[in-house]
Amino acid sequence: MSLVSRLKRGAVAGALAFAALAAATPAHAWWNADFAFRTRINLNVAAAGVTGEVARAPVLIRLHSGNFNFADVKPDGSDLRFVAGDDRTPLKFHIESWNHAEQTALVWVDVQGLQPGAASAVYAYYGSPNAAAEQDVAGTFGPDYRLVYHFDNEGAPRDATANGNNAQGGETRNAGGLIGNSLVLDGTSPVTLPASAFSGGPLSVSFWAKPGTDGTVFTLPGSVSLIAQGGQLYIEQGGQRSAGVAFAGESAVHAALTNDGQTTRLFIGGQPAGEVAGALPAATGNAQLGLGYAGEIDEFRVAGVALPQAAFQLAAASEGQGARLASADTAEQVKSGGGHDYLGILFKALTVDAWVVILILAAMLALAMWVLVSKIRLFGRIEKANDNFLGAYSQQARRSGDHDGLPAFDPGPDAQDSTLAHLYRIGRSELAERLKEGRASGSRFAIRAQSIAAIRSSLDAEQVLIAQQLSDKQGLLTNAISGGPFIGLAGTVLGVMVTFAMVAAAGEVNINAIAPGIAAALLATVAGLIVAIPSMFGYNHLLTRQKKITARNQIFADELEKRIAETWQDGGPAGGPGGQHIPAPAPTAKAA
Repeated sequence: MSLVSRLKRGAVAGALAFAALAAATPAHAWWNADFAFRTRINLNVAAAGVTGEVARAPVLIRLHSGNFNFADVKPDGSDLRFVAGDDRTPLKFHIESWNHAEQTALVWVDVQGLQPGAASAVYAYYGSPNAAAEQDVAGTFGPDYRLVYHFDNEGAPRDATANGNNAQGGETRNAGGLIGNSLVLDGTSPVTLPASAFSGGPLSVSFWAKPGTDGTVFTLPGSVSLIAQGGQLYIEQGGQRSAGVAFAGESAVHAALTNDGQTTRLFIGGQPAGEVAGALPAATGNAQLGLGYAGEIDEFRVAGVALPQAAFQLAAASEGQGARLASADTAEQVKSGGGHDYLGILFKALTVDAWVVILILAAMLALAMWVLVSKIRLFGRIEKANDNFLGAYSQQARRSGDHDGLPAFDPGPDAQDSTLAHLYRIGRSELAERLKEGRASGSRFAIRAQSIAAIRSSLDAEQVLIAQQLSDKQGLLTNAISGGPFIGLAGTVLGVMVTFAMVAAAGEVNINAIAPGIAAALLATVAGLIVAIPSMFGYNHLLTRQKKITARNQIFADELEKRIAETWQDGGPAGGPGGQHIPAPAPTAKAA
């Protein structure tokens, strides 16, 4: 493999290594690289006041412009996905409401394994243009749920589970409810619930209610009822009534009713609020909402088990106003392969002056690499041509007889770029001219010592010209070595100054605003080093090869002078003109 090919391959490998370093992946995995963004949603169970384990529960995630960038997701939200905190397990979810224009959304996520006092999280993934919708409305709720009403439809409430327990009546909605739309009860037209949702045995009924008039909020005829009276909420069961709990005001209240076969309990906001002993009697009719009660109901659920108190604590903390359970981290962005798009962040934060500096450095790098590659190719041709010339030169026999000068021979087309061949032609031409002058003066075979010095002077002058041609344009490399880092540093200083000027103009210090600007400013210094480092190594490599070529030229000129002197120099007074010819050994390739 040629040196040029090795250098090109090395440059590509270095660029790939630099890109890999700049786009390094985080320590944790990325669930699916097809999704360009993700947001970690922390579930702070302790802050939510959840005191027990929640094996599985639907958790409401409210998305808005303060915790989610709707510009990074498809307009219909079809590329939204949720993954467990292990960043491997997809979670079932569904969207209750999605308003891309107003940047608000309500999403229910099936979360499992919440432990009191233990940190937990889920990840929202998005930003995949080719992703299709993968909502699972029924799968969001576990098999214990028999009925779930979001009141997110027109007409009678529809069941969100797979059980199909749709209601009758209850067409009126309030679009400004606690969780999207809420059911409006007028006190005269109750909502009838299907009997299949209340098949006896353990039971849990939960909902959000905005207090209104006195009346029966919920009733399972002949079995159990929740009664609102005098600003209090009671359980009525088998002729017994529990102690009342406050049920008044403008804010919605989370209420839950459970029976485990032995006791019926009431929870308000996830806290115990009253109980009545005994199993539930069999119902004598269909359950109803709003029998004589005027108010609002939201997120109504029925389960065939007595859910634990922790489930109601979780609902109260995650679904109401000022929810304390979920908090979102800053969104992360990746490119294909799972690494963060750090370079994208840096280039987006570059200021105009930094771009100017980087473009100047890019031009310098292109020039330097052009000089480096062209010089390497030139030196390679010269070295190969010199080797070919010396091979042909060593095969030439010593001229004898007429002594017209150095022999003329064709070293072949592969020696066209040989500097040694050029010096040989100079020496041969100069010698021929001197011999011609000698014949005119009566000395056919000898030349004077002054003529030898003149020939050597011509050879030395030609070596200087060759050295200048070899070093031509290498000054661009030295400029890149010394000037690149300084230009990059100037860009960094300007970028930092602009960043702090922007902070001063804004009047506040925000690390998220400062950090990209500072990092982008440092990119100019990195660019300067990228220009200087390969230029430095390339220049040193060229300098070494130039010295080798120059040394071979010097040695060849010395031997050529010696051959001329030994063969044709006038012997002086002792020998006289036309002195005796003393043969000299033919030069070898080793001499050059």
